[in-house]
Amino acid sequence: MKILLTSLTLILLSFNNWAQSFTVQSNSIMLNGSPNVQDFNDNTYLDALSTETLTWSIVADSMPSSWEYSNCFPNCYPIGTTNGTLSITNGQSYYLNGHIYPNNTPGEGFWTMEITNGTTTELVTWYVVAGSVGILDDWIYNNQSEISTIYNMEGKIVNELKPNQIFIIVFKDKTSKKVFVNDL
Repeated sequence: MKILLTSLTLILLSFNNWAQSFTVQSNSIMLNGSPNVQDFNDNTYLDALSTETLTWSIVADSMPSSWEYSNCFPNCYPIGTTNGTLSITNGQSYYLNGHIYPNNTPGEGFWTMEITNGTTTELVTWYVVAGSVGILDDWIYNNQSEISTIYNMEGKIVNELKPNQIFIIVFKDKTSKKVFVNDL
């Protein structure tokens, strides 16, 4: 019996060492707006399952050269900041926001943040479309495996995006995103 209890205790301690210490509510975030808007943004939350310090860094990005971006996690960092730390407390949620500054340049792009404590790692990617129907159509085509349905503001399912209208994209994970298509 003593051997069984000792073995069970060691197994539980092993699982505890490998347990996830935080989760991110959404790992894929879509931003959409007009390239002449100074800043558009969207957020998710990190939920702490333990008390510890995390590190974060931007591990990938691809976008037009004139674009800039920044993050708030939960404090807002200046443009160009690509890493930092965050002390989390068990049971708390932390705001994680991405801002894009397209600087009057239409296009599409992304940036990915890695958050880790050395054992648990999560990636959060902001996908960005700034501009025309064609750019948004390309984004939808490239991400169609994640999209469930697209609705216009009348609640009708649409297969074609038209300029100067708002659409609701519903993803297969049951999240949704409102997008405006301008006529660039």
